[in-house]
Amino acid sequence: MRPVFALIAVAFATSGCTTATYETAEMSCSDYIGKPISSRIAAYGPPTSVYRINSSQVGYVFNTKTTTYLGGEPYYTVNYLTGADKHHTPVRRMTRVCHGVYVVQAPSDAMPVSERVIVAVRAKG
Repeated sequence: MRPVFALIAVAFATSGCTTATYETAEMSCSDYIGKPISSRIAAYGPPTSVYRINSSQVGYVFNTKTTTYLGGEPYYTVNYLTGADKHHTPVRRMTRVCHGVYVVQAPSDAMPVSERVIVAVRAKG
């Protein structure tokens, strides 16, 4: 009976000691498909250039490089001899480069930017 209680105690003691995974909250380049081009402009600034692809599509060329720092959150460990110790998760740098042409439906140049919806993202080449 004691080994069962010891096993349960070890399971409870180690269950809270896993490290959390961190994901970036940023959107990738293709996450803007279906959204207005104005949301992309608001997030990363004006495009490098704009040109008409054909009679119903316009291409917006963007070159963005964003750097974020992930980590640094505090976590605590308990040592029953010395008390609780505060630690920090490692800080790592994440740089994301997004360059390409955002293709929007715009049959007319008079169409407002807020109504131009992104239909595709093409690699710049």
